[in-house]
Amino acid sequence: MKKTLLLSFLFFLACASYAQQKDKPYVVLVSLDGFRWDYHTYFDTPNLDKIANEGVKAKSMKPSYPTKTFPNHYSIVTGLYPDNNGIVNNSFYDPKLKMSFSLSSIAKTDARFYGGNPIWNVAEQQGIKTASFYWPGSDIGDRSPSIFKTYDASVPYATRIETVIDWLKLPEKERPHLITLYFDEPDYTGHTFGPLSKENKITVHKMDSIIGSLSMKLEELSIGKQINLIVVSDHGMTDISDKKKVAVLKYLKPSWLEYADVINPIMSIRVRPEAQDSVFKALRRVPHIRFWKTDNIPKRLHYGTNDRSLDFVIEAKKGYSLVKESSQKVKGGTHGYDNRVKDMHAIFYAKGPDFKVNKKVRTLKNVSVYNLIAHILGLQIETVDGDFKEVKRMLKE
Repeated sequence: MKKTLLLSFLFFLACASYAQQKDKPYVVLVSLDGFRWDYHTYFDTPNLDKIANEGVKAKSMKPSYPTKTFPNHYSIVTGLYPDNNGIVNNSFYDPKLKMSFSLSSIAKTDARFYGGNPIWNVAEQQGIKTASFYWPGSDIGDRSPSIFKTYDASVPYATRIETVIDWLKLPEKERPHLITLYFDEPDYTGHTFGPLSKENKITVHKMDSIIGSLSMKLEELSIGKQINLIVVSDHGMTDISDKKKVAVLKYLKPSWLEYADVINPIMSIRVRPEAQDSVFKALRRVPHIRFWKTDNIPKRLHYGTNDRSLDFVIEAKKGYSLVKESSQKVKGGTHGYDNRVKDMHAIFYAKGPDFKVNKKVRTLKNVSVYNLIAHILGLQIETVDGDFKEVKRMLKE
């Protein structure tokens, strides 16, 4: 009898979850890594222009500080600034765990480094299935969507699109209503050749075509009219030169430091207690940088309260690079500078049943994308750094 009651209860829960999911709209969130906010003014982007005409385009999207890839992708899906979600840079040291985090280490999949409640977690907890194709932070054990992929850069973009389409053709009970999809370009090309190079012109056009292909395939689905497509990037890109570089560590004695990893153009250092004043005085002599003790970083950057920010944050001035050795060659482009530097700004485009048509909106903060998706999917969320008021104006009444 007890077994029968338990099975009946589980069946009831499954039916309730199915009914809850069935009534929800769909969101496909796509990131084009390193797609600068103003590329459309330099290069042809007909497919993104089409989305703008059919839906919403923001003047730009302001990334979180530092303007690096992993912190910003994770800020978008947690609604929290890097200081509050724990991913404070692409590489950093955690003094409590006594461990380093980097994109090439096993620490990248260690849940202890990740804070906040990613939007796919929130959706899953409220009965909505989710999926992710390579979104940073989406392959962290029980913090992952129902469906996710472990990053493999060799998988063709067309295969990624076809896989997403296949997910949206699954039976309703298995079908994700929130999908996050990541592409690593035009970031790589921008780094290698520079943001306004002829090579990047080709790559930007390619990525625009990828978005066009995805958009068309989504529209062809039987549920096409229910899908909200949101296209963003994590940050922009600016030119750097071998004539503008700073070997910052040559100004600091190794005996003063407990941790220092040069990450162009922003880095944090951990300093021995007795060397704090010595480091401060030495950094004042370094050209083409600015630096702060972490308890004195401007509040507008929302950075420095996390232990992983360490003791000092050092940032090269725009166009300058931090290097380990003066002999290190520098070319192309980079990002990571102050988020009020316009070259660091990202894109935001969206269309679908929940968005207004041909609507232009002001620059918005990337942490507010979380609130936007939560609203579309009808999710209850905790207070985050994002602000729904910032994105409300782009939605239909």
